[in-house]
Amino acid sequence: MPTSNFDPNTGTYVTLSEAQSMASNWAGLQSSLNMPISEANPKAYAFGNNKMLGIINQNGCEGIRLYNGYENNKRVIIVVGIDENGDDMTGGYILELSRPCPPNCGSNTVIG
Repeated sequence: MPTSNFDPNTGTYVTLSEAQSMASNWAGLQSSLNMPISEANPKAYAFGNNKMLGIINQNGCEGIRLYNGYENNKRVIIVVGIDENGDDMTGGYILELSRPCPPNCGSNTVIG
């Protein structure tokens, strides 16, 4: 059981250049593991604002947690709210069914 509360300011903003470098490093790792970026192994996932706000605006939500998952031979991301103790809010919204990239990449996805 955690002894301190979850800090809602957790996280660090990075520059575009830093984000691009991290995304490139990840893509290189995937390639070295013979798991190139593809529809089954996307480089990114997009969720709608309304769905994310549905999680964030839940009573007691202090942040979000992203889980890696695997379904139907494809990587997925699962999003769940977390409370002040850093515990998953499993009684609330749990989000999946994102728009993976590829194939749903915009024309200006410059990070990855």
